[in-house]
Amino acid sequence: MKTKDLLTIATAALGTATLTVAAFWAGPIDAGNDADAPPAKLAKAKLVSHGVELTLAPTGGRTFQAGDQPEFELTALNTAGQVANLAICVTMNSTTVASAFARTPLLPKALWQQVQQLTLKPNETKVLTLCANTKLPVKSLISVSLREEGPKAGPSAPGIVALSFSTAAPAAQPVVALAR
Repeated sequence: MKTKDLLTIATAALGTATLTVAAFWAGPIDAGNDADAPPAKLAKAKLVSHGVELTLAPTGGRTFQAGDQPEFELTALNTAGQVANLAICVTMNSTTVASAFARTPLLPKALWQQVQQLTLKPNETKVLTLCANTKLPVKSLISVSLREEGPKAGPSAPGIVALSFSTAAPAAQPVVALAR
């Protein structure tokens, strides 16, 4: 290589480094000024149908484990100015936790389903306790969904996943053996 070629390479490298530093030096690299702000709280899942707001929560705010028979509180609030009649379908599905080496997703299995008929006066709130008649399987991902029950002949209305939790045991702490 000639001296002229080395000078060209050095000039190009210095120019590239200067542009890179200038581009990132202009301001902070974080995603914005809210880097230290606490994370936003996720809103509770809510199904709104015919002016009725429906939410689902575990009874007593408890956490479910494998082998438990879950109970849920269905809260219905009629925000409409008229009487509301609707049928709500609550469905609990489970999916076995897949192996890290699995190449295909596992299909969910229906564990429990209940259709609940509701009649609400204007601005009335009802809280119903729903008891699942099944025990939760081990090492599974559980999802509980709400949807409005439609006519049997047509397609069912889309719903929401109101709750999602896992019965997979947390990773065990390593056992440390002491040598004597």
